[in-house]
Amino acid sequence: MFLDILTYESPLTFERYMELCLYHPEHGYYARGNLPSKKGDYITSPCIHKVFGATISNQITEIYHLLGCSKDFTIVEAGAGQGFLAFDILEYLSKKNYNFNYFIIEPFSIIKSIQEKTLIQFRDRVKWFKDLKEIPKFKGVFLSNELFDSFPVKLIQKKDNKIKEIWLEIKKNKIIEILKDLEDETILERIAPFCSFWKEGYRTEVCVSIENFYKILSEKLEEGFIVTIDYGYPRPDYYSPERNKGTLLCYYKHKTIDNPYFKPGEIDITSHVDFTLLRELGEKYGFLNLGFTQQGAFLVSLGINEVFYEISERKWKDMEALKFLILPEGLGTSHWVLIQAKLKEKPDKELKGFSLSNRIYLLYTS
Repeated sequence: MFLDILTYESPLTFERYMELCLYHPEHGYYARGNLPSKKGDYITSPCIHKVFGATISNQITEIYHLLGCSKDFTIVEAGAGQGFLAFDILEYLSKKNYNFNYFIIEPFSIIKSIQEKTLIQFRDRVKWFKDLKEIPKFKGVFLSNELFDSFPVKLIQKKDNKIKEIWLEIKKNKIIEILKDLEDETILERIAPFCSFWKEGYRTEVCVSIENFYKILSEKLEEGFIVTIDYGYPRPDYYSPERNKGTLLCYYKHKTIDNPYFKPGEIDITSHVDFTLLRELGEKYGFLNLGFTQQGAFLVSLGINEVFYEISERKWKDMEALKFLILPEGLGTSHWVLIQAKLKEKPDKELKGFSLSNRIYLLYTS
């Protein structure tokens, strides 16, 4: 059935293929209700332990005070999964006597229903929207954890000393890659400092679909902060000559699959985030780039150890979860945190989350 839909659109760009596989309203991966969990295809930090969301709350409360304790302070989250992060944040904030509004952007009703069950305790404070365009203008925090890695990407390859874009033809239920000349010249501008060092056959990704999201977000966020948590690289690392197969990854039943054409619509397809792109888009749409560091350093700066002893039972399982969130063997160095802001004036001191490490300079090197 789904291959029939792909066949109808053939030939199509890899970007369009990825978009259909993940977001087709009936047969896409997320429309099927697939979400991060121990029983699903992959896990994210909020699945590991509630201390992750509780610790993020410490950064949110600092932001709240920086914004003058606004009565209409709102947290907006996109890519909320099962709602674990929202629940852990709201639960911890409630213990500290903070009662903020919480908006969730969720286009799929099957996922929204799961989130509603998770967040039933906070149903009077949570509101859902299908699209970023639908939310009212707000003052507060836009939060995402592993959102931008799921944006569709263009797949490119070096062939005969030229950069080609990968398109797909579907014939007799088989997906065949074909190379075509680039149609989007902005791709060449982005990779220009790096592609001369690539060898023949070098393959990588370029995401152009994030820009419209930033444009809309800049119109909605009147004053406040963008907190982005994801896996990725600064651009020079992303397009390093050694990374000749790109960063495209697929997940199926907690296994990494290197074939994006395996079970279309039934596997998660992701690519790492070009954090330099987020820095550039922030500047283009009026945001300050305040801090960039690895997840482990960010959480430790926010006092994850103190929060852990405050809210956990401190059993062996809890200790292992804590280590997985902050140490290099887990998600401590693979995931990064970028904070951007639209403010009347720049803060006179570093945000608490960057007190141990702020590597924003990495996003300004080429």
